[in-house]
Amino acid sequence: MSLQIDAGNSPAHLAAFRDSLGSLLAPGMVAITHSHWDHTYGLCAADIPAVCCENTQRHLQAMSRWHWDLPAMEQRVVSGEDILFCHEHILAEYPDPQAIRVRPCDVVFSGSLTLDLGGVHAELMHLENSHADDCTVVYIPEERVLYLGDITYEDLHHKPECYHRRRFEALLAELRLLDFDVVVPGHQPPLSREELMADLSAALSEAQQDGTLILDD
Repeated sequence: MSLQIDAGNSPAHLAAFRDSLGSLLAPGMVAITHSHWDHTYGLCAADIPAVCCENTQRHLQAMSRWHWDLPAMEQRVVSGEDILFCHEHILAEYPDPQAIRVRPCDVVFSGSLTLDLGGVHAELMHLENSHADDCTVVYIPEERVLYLGDITYEDLHHKPECYHRRRFEALLAELRLLDFDVVVPGHQPPLSREELMADLSAALSEAQQDGTLILDD
């Protein structure tokens, strides 16, 4: 079976991804790395089972009850349920935001889950991190490839954007235990293990210098 990782930010985004696959084996399941809109709002157009961790499912279920008229969207920015950056980009992607349908997943796991795809395995692991409380990585041991989603990025919902020291250090410790050569981040080209670790060290150093590395609550 072919496994898709994340579902895009809209049905149009998902369709563009599917078109790009050409003659490759169509995905039989989709794994969601976390609940943020740019990774999940295309899920409603996917005709395959979806799998995520418990925290992601909880967020998707909550968002599936959201109203998508402009006053409700703006109120979520005021309340902190959403952030202005996402609000503006959702409006750019959806001329009619009331077309948004948030779909929860079909398979939900706690901690970790291994999928046997036939010849290779996908190990889904919910890890502590700064970006979101539901971030999951997808590790393919036979290929020595690690799909990161957004797990190495800052907490964008905190003002100012920041890394949380304990969570950041916990993530680094987990990454060092995994035997991979290549990582695929959510919003960057693939990196080598050495490039990833160098980038994370630089991010940690910069956050220490500019005061955006904070202690966890």
